[in-house]
Amino acid sequence: MRGFFHATPAWAFLLGAAAALCANGCSRTQYRLEADQDAYNVTSERNGDPRWTAADISIEIDPRSRYFDQYDPDCPPMPQDDPTAHGYMRCVDGMKGWKHWYDNGVRSDLENPAWREELAQYAETTEDGAVKLNVDSALRLSYVHSPSHQSQLETLYLSALDVTRERWRLDTQFTGGFDTVFNHRGEKTPAGESNRLTTGRGVGALGVPLAGRFGGGANTLQLNRSFATAGEMVVGIANAFTWEFTSGDVNFAGSLLSANFVQPLLRGAGRSIALEDLTQVERNLLANLRAYAQFRQGFYTQVAIGELGVRGPQRGGPGTTLTSFSGSNTVGGYTGLLQQLQQKRNSEDTLSLQERTFARLEAFYAKGMIGLVQVDQFEQDIETAKAALLVRENNLELTLDRYKTGTLGLPPDLPIELDDGLIKQFQLFAREATDILNLVVHLQGRAGDMFADGEVQVIPEVAEIDSVLKDILPLVEPIQHLIEQIPEELQRMDEVVALRLKAAAEDEETPEEERQDLTLRLTEERKDLGADLMDLRSQFDEKITELTSLRESLSEETRDATASGVVNWLTATLNIVDQLALVQARARLESVMVETVDLDPTTALEIALQNRLDFMNGRAALVDSWREIQIAANALKSNVTVGLAGSTGTVRNNVVSFDAANSTATMGVQFDAPLTRLLERNGYSETLVNYQRDRRAFIQSRDSLYLGVRALLRLLIQERENLEIQRRAVTIAIRRVDQTQRELNAPGRIPQPGQRPFISPTTAINLLSAQRSFLTTQNSFLRAWLGYYAARVRLYRELGIMALDSDGKWIEFPITPAAANEEDDAENELLIPVLPPLIPLGLQDPPDFGDGEQPAEGQSPDLVNNADHDRLTDDRDTSTGSVTTAAAREIQDFAWTKQTSVSEQYNKWDTLKPHGQMNYFCHVRPIIVRMQTPGTCCQSSGRRPEHG
Repeated sequence: MRGFFHATPAWAFLLGAAAALCANGCSRTQYRLEADQDAYNVTSERNGDPRWTAADISIEIDPRSRYFDQYDPDCPPMPQDDPTAHGYMRCVDGMKGWKHWYDNGVRSDLENPAWREELAQYAETTEDGAVKLNVDSALRLSYVHSPSHQSQLETLYLSALDVTRERWRLDTQFTGGFDTVFNHRGEKTPAGESNRLTTGRGVGALGVPLAGRFGGGANTLQLNRSFATAGEMVVGIANAFTWEFTSGDVNFAGSLLSANFVQPLLRGAGRSIALEDLTQVERNLLANLRAYAQFRQGFYTQVAIGELGVRGPQRGGPGTTLTSFSGSNTVGGYTGLLQQLQQKRNSEDTLSLQERTFARLEAFYAKGMIGLVQVDQFEQDIETAKAALLVRENNLELTLDRYKTGTLGLPPDLPIELDDGLIKQFQLFAREATDILNLVVHLQGRAGDMFADGEVQVIPEVAEIDSVLKDILPLVEPIQHLIEQIPEELQRMDEVVALRLKAAAEDEETPEEERQDLTLRLTEERKDLGADLMDLRSQFDEKITELTSLRESLSEETRDATASGVVNWLTATLNIVDQLALVQARARLESVMVETVDLDPTTALEIALQNRLDFMNGRAALVDSWREIQIAANALKSNVTVGLAGSTGTVRNNVVSFDAANSTATMGVQFDAPLTRLLERNGYSETLVNYQRDRRAFIQSRDSLYLGVRALLRLLIQERENLEIQRRAVTIAIRRVDQTQRELNAPGRIPQPGQRPFISPTTAINLLSAQRSFLTTQNSFLRAWLGYYAARVRLYRELGIMALDSDGKWIEFPITPAAANEEDDAENELLIPVLPPLIPLGLQDPPDFGDGEQPAEGQSPDLVNNADHDRLTDDRDTSTGSVTTAAAREIQDFAWTKQTSVSEQYNKWDTLKPHGQMNYFCHVRPIIVRMQTPGTCCQSSGRRPEHG
């Protein structure tokens, strides 16, 4: 006793050190880092398959992101609160609030303040700070800033945490601790005065057992282990130290070593039950890793064409209802921005053309060559076009702001400069040609002003004429440069036309007559363009010589003729540049092409089923639903549990003096009969219904995929043919613009007073119609090409073959059918047991009790399926409607044959039908159902079942 008492300070020191260590535990940061490491490890275990490998699965936000938090993640400062709501943190219901809310400070800005300065590190910017945006830079920006992408990574991370939780649950777990209680009892209590200090586990305080209150078991050190068979074992050691201060030197020390083991045998037993939760979360993590890989494909299409089209990771795992192409071929995302940009440019070009035409109409009206109605009609259409252009500009800015905020995760005020490389081929009119034409029209106005002084016609001064001639000289070089550019455009046209004709020749669906018409049309078009260019080059060479002559002949005597010559020179040059621009537009128009996709729907479906990651997940989800049947069926069983328990205590007031004489042992069996299983029965029936629903949903998902693939392939054909239709429409529109401009510019004499104008009264209408048609057909041509481009991108995603590099960029390659992996198929074949025979559909109808044998009173037909009937040991007479043993065995043997088809089973049933349908449901069907039950010996071993 004394020895122990004197050793107490050492025990107290050790207990105090242990208490301090356990009380402090690990820091927040250490816990977080450990959770991260475990989550990344379990994810990496299944991240080696190249079909869904993710290069970076970290949830740490890029420091360059505007969402990066520069503060300590474990002790973040408090964000700014609503003033009224914050009052309840200071004082609630008259009680002062916690005073440490502000220990980490209060932040004023939620964003990373340095993100704008770091943009230039990974995105090209202009001198004024605008980001140059194309598909690649948009991807980089979105991966750094997009909240939706970050959410997908975090869902994957949470799924990994679920795995670590379930693995921990089935691993060996150690818990420990101790309780210290001081108990005082007054002297007038029945037992007398007592002052007792107890240190141990589960000693209780305030009448509440600490083990139940804080959850640590009743042991100072405890080991818990759950087994894959659903058994549980608990091993622990408990110590207790007691000091009695009232009755002198009365102290006590003791230990108890205990062990308990519980193993269910029926209900709640087996690996299917014990490993279910772990199996499910492991499968969910694999599914979410695949889903994240597929999300990256959809993320590319969302950035490029404005459509995600896939589902990302889901915490609860995937379902059997999968996402497929809806049939809508809208163009959004970055491509949609380019479409709106080019449509705005087309409107600007058409408006510029209309304003140049209107300037000529005004000049003709001043000379009395055209009526005021036509001029006003044309001017009114120009004002309408200006209003429509304002709407297009506003819509483009709004769409760009939405793209920045919704897709890239950036604020709407970030300046953006769109890279138009993808749509340069649709700028049929070069910006240089438009600038030249606008300058010529401006000089025409200046030349016309030389002849007017108010309402009086005057002869221009030499200085005025010379000033205009000097301004005309800079036009020569840009026009010559434009002429030199067009042969390059024609050479590009020749190359593309050769490819188009080759593709048409290889396309078996293109009729031969259509191929010949295309070849003839393109050949004639090329010949006409070459001839027009030579003619326009010759005309401009003459205009250069004429311009030199006008400058050299300018004098006081020739100023009237020179001024008129300048006006005529500008008019002729305007016509030449107009014709050059049209030649260039026709060459660029024929240079636009698309890459054809030669794929039939059946092959496309096979490719999709081999490569779509969500269909891999869908098959797994269907099996998950099927497994729930086994789990729910287990709950219908009786509860039979065996338990073992034992403990050994110490003697002689010593914590290590264990004695077998101070031990106990317990062994027992618990039985719970399945008398009440209504809830379990309903749950089981629910799993059957859910499985059939999921099976139908997966079949429908496959149909939906096939439908979407077929629709995409038809859409590609439609858009490719529509592109040729719109190309011809643009060609016609260009010819109409050319003809109406030629008619307007045709020379005519000025009418005498009282005479009608010489220009046709339909000239303005024809001009407006041609120019509107040109704008409409340009936009339709652009829309057809971008529609084909978007459908092609969607096809790669829908087939599951969109390969991405580490930066998320699309690695484009030709579509080729993938051969099945025979080695994998052989391996999988070994894992799949031989299927049991099908039950003929005609036998699945409920029994029809007619005039023949009836079930006994109070007996349900379902209860006839007992062991005695299943063995079929009786040999009843067929005349009574009872099946004989021989007949039952004949059905059984026939049904088990692997080569038996459903139709053969029908035929066999017809021969045995006289034995009666009731006998089938009472005797034969239980045999076949038992053979079909998953997990039976006959199925897993591949052997035929023994009779009985």
